[in-house]
Amino acid sequence: MHRVTLNARDFQGRAKIEAFQEAVSTICKLEFRPEDIDRFASQTAIQVLPGLITGAGQHSASEAIRTPRLAQDTGDNVMIHLPRAGGFTMQQKGGAFVECTPGVVYIDPNEVSGHVRFCAELTEAFYVSIPRAALAPVQGALGRAMRQGHDLSPQWQMFQSYTEALHLSGPGLAPDQRARCVEHVTDLALMALGATGEAAEIAAGRGVRAARLRAITADIEAHLQSPELSPGWIARRHGISERYLRRLFASEDTSFSDHVAQRRLRLVHRQLCDPGQAHRTIAEIALGCGFGDLSWFNTLFRRRYGESPSAVRARG
Repeated sequence: MHRVTLNARDFQGRAKIEAFQEAVSTICKLEFRPEDIDRFASQTAIQVLPGLITGAGQHSASEAIRTPRLAQDTGDNVMIHLPRAGGFTMQQKGGAFVECTPGVVYIDPNEVSGHVRFCAELTEAFYVSIPRAALAPVQGALGRAMRQGHDLSPQWQMFQSYTEALHLSGPGLAPDQRARCVEHVTDLALMALGATGEAAEIAAGRGVRAARLRAITADIEAHLQSPELSPGWIARRHGISERYLRRLFASEDTSFSDHVAQRRLRLVHRQLCDPGQAHRTIAEIALGCGFGDLSWFNTLFRRRYGESPSAVRARG
């Protein structure tokens, strides 16, 4: 895995724009044409994984053109564009003129020439490039979907949320974890594109499950200190049954209650080691982190860290 950042500010001197354009042409197969050279800003962070490329970009008002010559060098990938702020227009050879704003997904056959215009003062977008061969189970639906804008359906929302998280966490993952995540991204794309039959069954049992679990654990992390945090509360927030929620955690060899307890213990441990929390009692910290039974909290803490909360505080 490797990461590349293209930032117009990294290129100095009078030839700044030309140097940046050459770098973008080589890596992204695009020609950038700024609307205002003096105020031009463009930055794209690219992560290259085996079988997947993700990118997060910010661009001032400008044009990006994929000429027929550059299109020949793009490879047989499909690029999925997900606007996050601002907006851009897109028109590719053989396709319609499409306005892309947050809430729209654009599916781009990389090997086709086209023209993008970033309209706002600053447009933010997320990009995912997937080998076309990985999407073979939905080849017909993919062909009909390309060169068009689509609503950000719940399936596409799940795809975007998972891939954005992978873009941020990729460097910290082990190679086998990255490989599983790439597999999950492909599964989510297949589901969003309307996979049916065996392909849908496999994707739902693998990628969709992983994306749901990631969203649920992120929600738990954000509400660790809430007294409302419970299996029923989380299940209702995510539109699933408590039974399915239990199955999701069982697939990771844990349970909802064990996961919550471990995350709360971690939060307590961090606060006990924080000099800024020294004015609070251990009981106040434990209760504030969601533990309602102090005796049970002390038992769990010793089991997890091998010493008492007071010993951790003293050492910290």
